[in-house]
Amino acid sequence: MNKLQEKFQAIKNNPEFTLKELLGFASGSFGNSMGQDCVSTYTDQFFYDYMGLNSAQNLTLKSVTKGVNIVSAPLIGLLLDNRSNAKRFMAMSAIPLTVASVLIFYVPTGSITFRLIWSFLFYLLFNVADTFYDISLLTMSSRMTATPGPRKTFYTVAQFASTLGSTLPGGLVPFIIDLQKGSYNSEKWAFFVVALIFGILGLITMIIPCLTLKERLALTPQIKEKKASVDLKVVLLNRPLLLLSLSQIIDSVRQVCYYALPFFYKQTMNNYSMKTVVEVCSSALSYIGLASVPIIGKKLSSRDMVSYGYLLTGMCYTLLSVFGYKNKFIVGFLIAIGGFPNAGMSAARRVLLADSADYMEWKSYKKLGISVRNEGMIFSFNTMCSRISSLWKDLMIDIGLSIIGYKSATIDANGNSVEAVQTPETLKGIFYLVIIPGIIGNLLPGLIMRFDNFDGKRKEQILAELNEIRENRLATANEN
Repeated sequence: MNKLQEKFQAIKNNPEFTLKELLGFASGSFGNSMGQDCVSTYTDQFFYDYMGLNSAQNLTLKSVTKGVNIVSAPLIGLLLDNRSNAKRFMAMSAIPLTVASVLIFYVPTGSITFRLIWSFLFYLLFNVADTFYDISLLTMSSRMTATPGPRKTFYTVAQFASTLGSTLPGGLVPFIIDLQKGSYNSEKWAFFVVALIFGILGLITMIIPCLTLKERLALTPQIKEKKASVDLKVVLLNRPLLLLSLSQIIDSVRQVCYYALPFFYKQTMNNYSMKTVVEVCSSALSYIGLASVPIIGKKLSSRDMVSYGYLLTGMCYTLLSVFGYKNKFIVGFLIAIGGFPNAGMSAARRVLLADSADYMEWKSYKKLGISVRNEGMIFSFNTMCSRISSLWKDLMIDIGLSIIGYKSATIDANGNSVEAVQTPETLKGIFYLVIIPGIIGNLLPGLIMRFDNFDGKRKEQILAELNEIRENRLATANEN
């Protein structure tokens, strides 16, 4: 108990951020993760099974939406670095983000064309608003923490809230839908009601950081006129950022596995509530992994946590491919174990992104003679790569469902949805959509992260040089 009290006091008395700010950032992470998980996990299934969109329509809808989103990410980063009002961006994006996350799960009566337009508009609104909020929140977090030690604590605590936000819809939605089993119309409305509840809760929690966070670390480049070419050049010099972003793009293959799981549980296993059980077990293990980050962090760097986490999950899906899906206990056990490193990996990624701002500041001084620290560009570049990953994931999942012959709902003469029945071959094909991406999409990113050399003794040396650069810059500024 004394150790827990000591850790709490250390967090409470941290000179780089207040407890109120830490809880505020955690609140925003909770709400944002909850909305992202609810929409990203269930829209594919909802569009096919209840909205009645086929694979071609889903491909078109998501390609255009994610294409707009990819382009918007760096523009948002430029706005943040040049206007520096991240809290205003968060406040402006929270309401449209909430409205879209709810109305995506409403099925309007009418033709398939009307439903396609409805889905496109609200899916586009959700993605753009989510990008605004996500980049703004992460930019604020980097500007609040100046050194790696407190930064790791800051992101680890916030990741507890983020994981809980992802767990709630991931665990509750399948259970609630299974309670309506046998009533197709009730299942459809249950999605909307749950989305409304999560939307209201998400809005409240996403507004809190707008009232509590305060920027501390903001570095203006020592040049008369900052140009976009400088922003691009320093991003390309940022090796840790480039490797992390590349692994995130390839992570899209892994995401196909995760977004095929709702289809797998509901259709192949014919046990949708099994997702709730596995999700709870996986989240519990994920929390254990996250809680052990301070201990593991003494032995492994943030880079190692990400790399080894990928490799562990890849091994679990390799074993799943060997055992098959006949035994639900083995299936649940392997998928749950595969989720053990997820929360720790997410916290480690955020630390790596924030650390890459230090690397950017050091590298730009060494190469260009000026210190450039563009948190907005760092997080927007990584978000852009994440959106590219999301686009590839959408393309692959829709193409995969089309290849295995997955049938979407049809519309009757009254404009209502009619449930589709899948063939045995299709049900088996869903299993392959889980295991093949689960193996490839984990092993490749894990290997890529091994090439990040901003680690260990080299990282310590760079940070020591960076402190000298900052001290010299401050001394020069005081003399002038």
